[in-house]
Amino acid sequence: MAILYGPMAIVKHREVESLLLVPEESLMTKGVPPRLPAFYNPLAKPTRDIAVLFYESLNALYTKHGLRLLDLLAGVGARGIRVTVETIAVDELFLNDANPTAASLAGRACELNGISAKCSVSSEEARVLLYRSPRSGLRYDVIDVDPFGSPVPFVDAALSALRNGGVIALTATDTSALTGRSSASGRRKYFCSLRFTDFSNEVAVRALFSMLVRRAAAQRRSVKPLFAHISSQYIRIYARTMISTRLADESLSKLGYLIYCPKCLYRGFFHLGDPVRCPSCGGKAVVLGPLWLGELFDVDLSRAMLAGAERRGWTSHARLLSRAIREIELPPYYYSLDRIADTINSCVPPPDRIVEELLATGYRASRTSFDSIGIKTDAPPHIVIDLVRHASRC
Repeated sequence: MAILYGPMAIVKHREVESLLLVPEESLMTKGVPPRLPAFYNPLAKPTRDIAVLFYESLNALYTKHGLRLLDLLAGVGARGIRVTVETIAVDELFLNDANPTAASLAGRACELNGISAKCSVSSEEARVLLYRSPRSGLRYDVIDVDPFGSPVPFVDAALSALRNGGVIALTATDTSALTGRSSASGRRKYFCSLRFTDFSNEVAVRALFSMLVRRAAAQRRSVKPLFAHISSQYIRIYARTMISTRLADESLSKLGYLIYCPKCLYRGFFHLGDPVRCPSCGGKAVVLGPLWLGELFDVDLSRAMLAGAERRGWTSHARLLSRAIREIELPPYYYSLDRIADTINSCVPPPDRIVEELLATGYRASRTSFDSIGIKTDAPPHIVIDLVRHASRC
């Protein structure tokens, strides 16, 4: 039942265990809802589910004293409120949104959920809040940054307000820039050379981590990726940072370049100074990077998140987490079976069958969490292509 909040129709909306106050129009709009009078996106519920699992597991494994969590661009407060209501991970929740209407709704929702004693709500420009916090003696265990578009404008300020060992979470919705569909935008925002490939979802995640590593290094901070996931709407990463020039240098050492051949689908590592020719077919190749080439997932944290998903009956999230765990030590790219099928004019075989055949042949292989029909393997492209060809039945 809608209630009037000034001239607006506001409804109580339950998301899992949490009551939220949201504009009625946000629930009725197909696609991304309007920013005004306050922002709430029901389509982003899966990313909030993952956040619940992540922060619950982070606190259980690594923090244990309860988190001081800042939801920097909170909208109506959905993510921060859900984590606080649905877990015991949060001791102090700070909700901020420059839109005073959104901040007001977030504060009232905290009252509805009985968590006001843990919550502080503000309506400030995000970077002003971040730069002022350390001067007032306030640093955060976790800063969650979920903007419209790119998170880059907020990264330096967010890093400055994190405690040593704190965790930063970044969401990027400018997927065209990070996946290489808009290479100029990717170069301008992320200082990366990016082109669209059949494994661009993973490239996007690694480009976002690369940006974070470089910005953190400028503040003598290292970056350790903890988790990442992607959908058609958003790219989301989580990382722990430590103040240490030695560790910052180690993080920078894990940046590098990949080479990709759109002709024969070769992909591999690239070293600056090498000729930009495909080492497999000799065709003209493209260079991608600098990218984060290290691991993307903390295995213990991912396993704890998987247990949390299974306990809640979240089967789709459990499937994603299972794939993430299996692909941890595999190369920093994958093969999309539909791209291979298009190249050889065949049908797309079941991904599990290709994985089984690769394993039987002695290669490492698994499904990937970044593409529903993608596989990760250390097998060379011609092996994967031959398996797809033989497995296809059109």
